[in-house]
Amino acid sequence: MGDPRFPRKHYDTPSHPWQKERIEKENALVHQYGLKNKREIWKASTNVRQMRQQARKLTATASEQAQKERRLLLGRLDRLGLLDRGSNLEDVLRMDVEKLLDRRLQTQVYLQGLASTPKQSRQLITHGHITIEGTVARVPGMLVTRMQEKQIAYFSGSPLMSDLHPVRPKPRTDADFDTEAAEEEAPAAPAKEEKAGAPAEKKAKSSPKAEKPAEAPAAVAKKAPEKVKTGDASEEKA
Repeated sequence: MGDPRFPRKHYDTPSHPWQKERIEKENALVHQYGLKNKREIWKASTNVRQMRQQARKLTATASEQAQKERRLLLGRLDRLGLLDRGSNLEDVLRMDVEKLLDRRLQTQVYLQGLASTPKQSRQLITHGHITIEGTVARVPGMLVTRMQEKQIAYFSGSPLMSDLHPVRPKPRTDADFDTEAAEEEAPAAPAKEEKAGAPAEKKAKSSPKAEKPAEAPAAVAKKAPEKVKTGDASEEKA
């Protein structure tokens, strides 16, 4: 038994610190779910790994106790919303980390439209603006059950209860989706063509300057015989 002031960690860290694929995937998850650090990903992956281990043990045994534990495991995962109703142990083995991250309170607040971004969702939770079943929840990483998911709301004493509060996300209308669709359908090729044609026009304007020196030799050739003739005339007069 260790010192109670320094409890041991309840999650597993990566076996190797430098793995490019794992680091890129973790960075994407941190950005997608607005996590504080990668430790939250390691905690979620550890929980998923423990569920898989329990499912493998239960599939290997066929005793009455194993059947009872199988029902309890599937019922717990069903309440948490990690699996669909009627799932079996094979679905537990296919479960990934994203399933667990989707059930976090931080993610649910963002998905229900109570925050504009996942990071803002985390801020609202830690500042005590979010309640579950009328109780203030300040833990962004807590897992939300199916019943609790329907009872997430703003705290009654929070200034966010006002619809005019600037922090509250604005409800999106059909006009917003129409403008986004129009922007996606608008072709961007003509703008590129105009930009591509601009240098050609500049070259065309600058080409007459290059043509002027070409006329000079012809003029010199015409003037040269005149000088010779004038010279011959002066010689004849002399």
